[in-house]
Amino acid sequence: MSYLSPIRLHFSGQFQADPSTVNNDVRHFNNDAFIPQFQQPQTGPLLNGWWEPDGGGAWRLVGCSVTMVGYGDGTTSTSDPVVGFQIADANARVAGKIVDLDPQQQTVSEIWGLIVRLTDGTTDYFGGSFDVAAFTDIWFRAPNTGGDLTMGAFWQSVIGPVTWSNDSGGSRFLEELRAAAPDGMLSIKMNVDGYQMDPTNPNFTLGRLTGTIGPAPATQPKHFVLGRQLLPTSGSPMNFLQAVVDAANKQVIADFGNALPTTSSGGPLRPLGKIELGYLDSSSAFQAIGELQYQAPKWYTNTAGVQAFPVTDAQLDALRSSRVAVAQNGTVIVRENIAGLYARADQFVFRMNPAVDEEATAEVDIWAAQYGEPLPNAKLVANFFPSGLQAGGSGLPDGLGPTPPFGEPEDKVDFPRSFPAGSDGRATFTVTASDPGNPRVYVDGQVYGILYLLADLAKEVKNDPSLMNPSDFVSLLVHDAYAVPDEPTWYDLLPIWQQYANLYPIMARIVDLSLYEDVLAHRQILELAFALPAADPNHMPVTRDLSDAKREAILRFLRNPRRGEPPMKPRPPLVRFVPRKGPPPKPAAAPRGGADPRDGGKTFALSQRPPFVLPELGE
Repeated sequence: MSYLSPIRLHFSGQFQADPSTVNNDVRHFNNDAFIPQFQQPQTGPLLNGWWEPDGGGAWRLVGCSVTMVGYGDGTTSTSDPVVGFQIADANARVAGKIVDLDPQQQTVSEIWGLIVRLTDGTTDYFGGSFDVAAFTDIWFRAPNTGGDLTMGAFWQSVIGPVTWSNDSGGSRFLEELRAAAPDGMLSIKMNVDGYQMDPTNPNFTLGRLTGTIGPAPATQPKHFVLGRQLLPTSGSPMNFLQAVVDAANKQVIADFGNALPTTSSGGPLRPLGKIELGYLDSSSAFQAIGELQYQAPKWYTNTAGVQAFPVTDAQLDALRSSRVAVAQNGTVIVRENIAGLYARADQFVFRMNPAVDEEATAEVDIWAAQYGEPLPNAKLVANFFPSGLQAGGSGLPDGLGPTPPFGEPEDKVDFPRSFPAGSDGRATFTVTASDPGNPRVYVDGQVYGILYLLADLAKEVKNDPSLMNPSDFVSLLVHDAYAVPDEPTWYDLLPIWQQYANLYPIMARIVDLSLYEDVLAHRQILELAFALPAADPNHMPVTRDLSDAKREAILRFLRNPRRGEPPMKPRPPLVRFVPRKGPPPKPAAAPRGGADPRDGGKTFALSQRPPFVLPELGE
């Protein structure tokens, strides 16, 4: 059971993502090289602070409403009382936050502090906290004309424990959903595309969103479906997708929500001809089950890309040991992996805080499966994977110098190169990290990638990279060890204050972090924000990129502020934010192709990935 349960609701609308883009270039973290124009929008050939330097980090659901529901017997309805209700975020606190892990890993952006509610505007029928999750399976969904507007991705997580209304509003769906979620947890998947980066456009910072919500048993992973995971063949027009076999209702429920290309950014689905879901028989021949109705009017917004395909008893029996596949005009373009094998880490983004002379640990849970069922005693292998990270700079001759190295030193991070799953198909491997020693100088800590694969697949992937999902790896941010002073002074913490004043100029509308006197005048509210749990939407810093030790040092200072003595080496003056007057300039047109930094955002981050190199994996 998951959002791909027969008991599910679909919704569609928009999302808003409003991050500050000053930090898109890792070199902007260098206080000594920072100049005021980096806080201004890009214009002409000047990249400045990229396309939204004034962003506040908010992530919101905008105008999302229920379009269809599914019942436990496999039927669907557009007339259940909840159809037309809103899927909304918080109404009694601030919005959630969109957070990159690191300027050199911008393709696992997380949502923190989000509330999700089903409401008719008066009654909240259910509501709960969205468990922190990173997006995945990012790809060029629309024709690549540059910028994030061409891209698609998805977030999958759980909501809860949910608070239910005592009134079901006469909805059969709500009664079935509540009964199917005795743990009080719901599964949610959100597809996003069509993001608007043009500040002169009325939809600036908005994008299209379609999603699905269903029950979430505690025994299932939170961030992916333990079912059938399908990978595109080389040259396929489609992306990765998930499916489950619903034996009780004799159907396959498949999610094409982030798998189908569009004709334009946030536009109609691209006609691909006849798309069929089926399976590969013992001779690897495609056997069709049913046709995808993706060109039907309002199909995508009504279903969020999810379709159920009825199967016969014979097909149901065949699916137990056959690979689910998708064919375009009879040619297979998406399929399960060899022998239906798959392994996936549930949580795949970690922040680690080693102390001085002490290691930090992270437990990575991986689920191994075959034909959608747990694979007992599977063997897995792992190694470092810098190919998933990015340089984090413009790549242009701009006088800022080279970007700092990432993924090194490797000897500060340790994990087993091979490990077994248990009898339930679940494996946990421990990552330990010690102080990386400030290898990036002006950026705290270091970012690492770790690739994991089933041992049987690792041998095949060497010859055919399409047999792995390049998004399926673990990203780590390992902070530098920091000895917290007993009584830290303003000058002890000045480099931290300066960096945040530089990178997040919108903060100056509340408090000028560049001024000792202004910080003191606001120290009570700052102390409150810095002391909040990381999952709270008011947590400071919004970006969640400050180590635990440095946050503790800031709290100690705020509780007992002392100016202290200035450093012997004078520091450059702190940049002061000057609010922009008039409408923001339109970004200059960028060359097609997505590699020009004026495109901004995740498009450029992807273009900066090192050449794909499969690491050596243990036997």
